[in-house]
Amino acid sequence: MKKREGIIQQFSSFLSLKNDHKNCNFVWQVDVDLERDISSLTQLEPDAKEEYWARYFLKILREVSPQELLKICSQTEGKQKISVSTSSAEKISKSSSRAEKHLSAYLQEACLWAARKSYQRFKFIQHKYPLEEYFQIANSAIFPPAKLFKNFDFERSQSNIEGYAKTAVVRFISNTIYQKDLEGKREKFSNYGLLKDLTKKEMQEALTIKGINQNLVNSYCLVWQCLDEIYQPNQRQGSRSLETPSAECFQAIASLYNERCNQLEFIEAPVSKDRIQEILEICIQAARDYRTKSFLPLENYENLTDSRYTALDNLVQEEEWQQVNSLISSLFSTISETSQIMLILWLGLNLTQSEMAVVLKNKYPELQKQYQVARQLARYNKILLKDFIKESQKIYPEICLNDEKDIEIIKESLDECLQSHCQKICKSALDKITQKCQIEGRISVLKLKLTDQEKIDKNLAHQTLKVSLSKNEVNENLREAFMYQLEIDMGLPKNSLVGVSNKLAIFVDEWLKDNFFIRTRN
Repeated sequence: MKKREGIIQQFSSFLSLKNDHKNCNFVWQVDVDLERDISSLTQLEPDAKEEYWARYFLKILREVSPQELLKICSQTEGKQKISVSTSSAEKISKSSSRAEKHLSAYLQEACLWAARKSYQRFKFIQHKYPLEEYFQIANSAIFPPAKLFKNFDFERSQSNIEGYAKTAVVRFISNTIYQKDLEGKREKFSNYGLLKDLTKKEMQEALTIKGINQNLVNSYCLVWQCLDEIYQPNQRQGSRSLETPSAECFQAIASLYNERCNQLEFIEAPVSKDRIQEILEICIQAARDYRTKSFLPLENYENLTDSRYTALDNLVQEEEWQQVNSLISSLFSTISETSQIMLILWLGLNLTQSEMAVVLKNKYPELQKQYQVARQLARYNKILLKDFIKESQKIYPEICLNDEKDIEIIKESLDECLQSHCQKICKSALDKITQKCQIEGRISVLKLKLTDQEKIDKNLAHQTLKVSLSKNEVNENLREAFMYQLEIDMGLPKNSLVGVSNKLAIFVDEWLKDNFFIRTRN
């Protein structure tokens, strides 16, 4: 979704859902009263930043005196002293509901960010919780704002309203989902049905939370992956009620695991089928604990706080990523072309390792198998993590990495930043295709089969030819052009991406939703 530009838009418009032929799109809706109000305030202080106004309205909700309000607000600008007139402060203080609405409007993009992050995290229940549902939950988290920000510390110079909200809203959504759905859902699965239901990220988190050593987490996850490949439910049984595998199945899992350890160059003695069963029992217990992990009761949510709120949180949780993103971009440019392409496919387009092997096999014969892709990705990630920690400590020297948990937090942050960077690269390919085809918020493209860069450029040069297409037709044409543009940008042989056209379609659809929306007024 396009970010709002300027203080007036940020503090006067709300996201609403608009149904369009079975598709839900987010639409900016402007509150005229709020727009008029914030316009008047910004005329008094035209140089004030968004963080200043966010703190200003939050302070009003905390019912402080105008004098204290002036002091706190002026401190947020550092050397730049801002003095909102006392009469103006008194006028706004009389209407906490107006301040509440302004702050809620400002947090709309934080809500959508948290909703999307949660939507990706809980992929296994997307059929039940669409993105719109997560967004509704997020909005319920920020209202009233005073409750959400009860423990926000104005004295922390690096504290950030939007960053704090993102962290809190993600936690609120997770608590809601676990309370409403996952608590009961875990009971509906057999032991091995539950293992088959987990994603890799969930399995890693479950084992980490249980206190398993990080090296063992990697080994246990590999055992779980081998189980996932070998133990398949029959059509009548389904995955939910899977029974315990047979001795022959455990032996097959052990054999595959030992083979993968050799391929991935793990220094580990071969394991028996009995040891495999023991590891999977640990995974089962971790999974059940994970699906019932503790959460804050919603009625006590105002007690949200983080006892370990440190400089590390400013880097990891508050999303102040400008310097970090610059670092990521710099590190990304230094790695090999092969690693760049693999990361773009993996994090940018969300391909699986097996799908990546299919895409890369013609350009890189040494990457024809899933395990070969996995080994290279692990190697690149290890190098990037090492360099990222080294360089980030130059930016934030106060950060101390005391244990593996701290390193794991940094790794998650690196993954998020890398994903964002790789997605931007993919979006830039779409931007190349559509920069001349944006007409009144809709895309018009030629219904021709695009086969190479020359045809892409030639077709896009005909700006006067407008072909109005349905959303599906737009997606189909954009997807095909997108595929060939990516192949050119990454130097892949033609049709290398044909086998993953479904993933390209998903990416194009999300890009369309993010870049084209209707602005309305009420």
